[in-house]
Amino acid sequence: MFITWIAKIVAALNSNIRPRQIAAAVALALLLALIPKANLLWVTLFVITFFLKINQAVELTFLALFDLIALFLDPLLHLLGYAVLTLPLLHDLFTALYNVPILYFFKFYNTVVMGGLIAGIVLFVPVYLLARRGINIYRDKIREKIAHSKLVKGFLKNPLVMAIKNTFGKAYNFYANLR
Repeated sequence: MFITWIAKIVAALNSNIRPRQIAAAVALALLLALIPKANLLWVTLFVITFFLKINQAVELTFLALFDLIALFLDPLLHLLGYAVLTLPLLHDLFTALYNVPILYFFKFYNTVVMGGLIAGIVLFVPVYLLARRGINIYRDKIREKIAHSKLVKGFLKNPLVMAIKNTFGKAYNFYANLR
């Protein structure tokens, strides 16, 4: 399954998908990975991402990767969330949010949830810009070098790969002609 996700990322990087759609998927994956999963906030944000014009395969793959990293960031997210939740200026706001019946299930009062939300919002734009720049560099400079490398040319000469390429190439041409 993970190999399928990587194949979809490579396909997205090499297709006509706009870099901003891929970069937004990476940034949203980081935001979701920093927020713990067992609350309505995470579920709501996750569902919203399916209505956005982003690459879902990229989002899910990077969500899995960022989740591995986020496990080690929980102590830092706790400290950040605690600092935000104990600000005297915001005390009345958080008390009001806590007392709204449905918002209770968003778990804003949890220090790791609040820290993850704040960190995700702060890191969203830098991650988006870095991902977009990386995609442009890959498409402009690296893609052609990889396509013309001996490793890729040797891989494409493999009989199994050639059979798959011919099968899907025919299906792609058939579908393209229907349009």
